[in-house]
Amino acid sequence: MPAASRQRASRARREPSDDHIEAGDLTQRNDDVLDSEKSDDEQPCRTAKKERTDKKGKAVHRDAGPPLESDDDDGRIDVENFRDQPLDKKEGAKLHGIAQDWELIRKQIHQSSFSLVKDVAISLADVMEIDQSVKALHGVDTIMRELLDIDQEMLSHEETLKELHQKLMLAERVEGVMDRYENAVSEKMDQYRSKTSRQKYGTSEVYTQFRECIFEVQNPGVPIPPIKEFIPRERGDASDDDDDLEIGGVTQDYKCPITLTTLANPMTSKVCGHSFSGAAIQEYLQKARADGIACPAAGCKKRLTMAMLRPDKDLEKKIKIAARQRQRRAEDSDDGEVIE
Repeated sequence: MPAASRQRASRARREPSDDHIEAGDLTQRNDDVLDSEKSDDEQPCRTAKKERTDKKGKAVHRDAGPPLESDDDDGRIDVENFRDQPLDKKEGAKLHGIAQDWELIRKQIHQSSFSLVKDVAISLADVMEIDQSVKALHGVDTIMRELLDIDQEMLSHEETLKELHQKLMLAERVEGVMDRYENAVSEKMDQYRSKTSRQKYGTSEVYTQFRECIFEVQNPGVPIPPIKEFIPRERGDASDDDDDLEIGGVTQDYKCPITLTTLANPMTSKVCGHSFSGAAIQEYLQKARADGIACPAAGCKKRLTMAMLRPDKDLEKKIKIAARQRQRRAEDSDDGEVIE
């Protein structure tokens, strides 16, 4: 028994322990780790390529591609060296849509700004004496002309886009679209600016109505002179004898052709321009066939339907102003008789 105990103790001393690392091995491993860390510190930083794995665990190698731009560029596009891309038929609808946007803006200005400026001018002409209103009306006239200039510029953008759209619809390939667009707009505006004032505004229906409204308010019952009387002749205009801007010479009649009384709630024909009292023309059109009925104005051969008529608020304002002026003249006449 004592001999067996000594044998087991001897075997235990010879076998290494599973729970401990021998001192020699530990010293060697520590030296290896230090050497490895020292080697890593001496190597320069490098960008490592990463591999992605798919769902099956296989490595997916991706090409590094072109070198990335420096951080100074912030990944932005070099606009100065970026060339316009050519347009084809697919982009035609986009250009047409932009052209419609320009057209919509122009219509909104016509409905708001032009009407507002005209109303202001009519009010000034109504409440001020002619000699006192010259300066004020001149300022309003300048604003109207500036609005017409802006309208022409927007029209140039609209027409240019429509021209490009037509080219694309004809399967033409449009190169350098931005240069072509900007040059075409500039060319149209240069042609417009080279015109005289008569050439710019004398043929404008908006400006003609604007000037006629002012004249009618200040000179009731007097025939409206040609538009050239309101726009001084400039170098480049035709002589007054040969001028074709003979618009005017018409006296506004505020009587309804049906009732022969002053217009009430006037409605104006879109096809012939004659105006009627709203209730009277509606009753007259009840006898109309599907293709309409002859215009009741003397000498007019146009046919009318209800769809061809529109409420005329501008004419209604003129009628009210004319009525106020008649009342003022009557009051002035009465005052003169009393003084005598």
